[in-house]
Amino acid sequence: MVGQDHHYTNGMYFIWMSERDTSFPDLLPFIDLEQKNVAFSISHAIFTPENKDIRTRDLNDSPYAGYVALNMLAYKSSANFFHEVGVNIGMVGPFAQADTLQKSFHSVFGFDEPKGWDNQLDDEFTYGISYNVGYKTDPISIQDLSLDLTTHVKADLGNFYTGALVGTSLRLSSIPMRSFITTGNFIGAHESSLLNYEPTKSFNWALSFGVFYNKFNTYYLIDEAIDEGYNLDKLDYMVGEKLALDLFYDALKVSFYLKSIDVETKGLTSSNNEKTGGISVVWKWD
Repeated sequence: MVGQDHHYTNGMYFIWMSERDTSFPDLLPFIDLEQKNVAFSISHAIFTPENKDIRTRDLNDSPYAGYVALNMLAYKSSANFFHEVGVNIGMVGPFAQADTLQKSFHSVFGFDEPKGWDNQLDDEFTYGISYNVGYKTDPISIQDLSLDLTTHVKADLGNFYTGALVGTSLRLSSIPMRSFITTGNFIGAHESSLLNYEPTKSFNWALSFGVFYNKFNTYYLIDEAIDEGYNLDKLDYMVGEKLALDLFYDALKVSFYLKSIDVETKGLTSSNNEKTGGISVVWKWD
């Protein structure tokens, strides 16, 4: 969507979330909120260097890598607060079949085939835990429109990614919204956006703008590349903005987003800007 095909090249995510007050065991008994949900998501991501025309490793750029993960989450929430605890497992490497997927996509749409996938990072089992907490203001009426603000803090601990993210998003909508509007995750599905989601009886919309700060302790793709001889610096933090448009009709929600991210490293290299964009589709069954 943003005309860039390098580094975080592509991501696909599938999420299922239960109805509220699920019969699943309460995994957050210390949180006194009335609504319970559980969610499962599958994430797949592709990472490539900027120059995909060479067959050898470019030791001055990010490596080729594929990543696939399963995330299992439990929620306690109310109209204004949510708590989310998650456990994830996954694989980095050829197991993710990222090379096959990208080559097939490029072939179908007539793009040049990336030539360096033989140098991708080897298979590595990944695992981690996460905790996410958010607060949403009550909607404020502005003539015929509605305004609300969601702030959230998330911490991750694992061998793929360890870090913390804080973000806040302001949303203007055609009707008051019960769902939370967070800036999402570093990499992976955006499960908390499904909390309190309700179908609308007619066409409606929401426009949001968010800012976030993401501090890194470890990030496997870069850390492993450095261990293998790449001339890269460890990630320090990211600062970014997210602009999103949500369209609603009946049980359907279609969302479009753009992210602009400034990446800072722990070395002498100056910061660089990355842009990503995406589309998501939500359907709520009765």
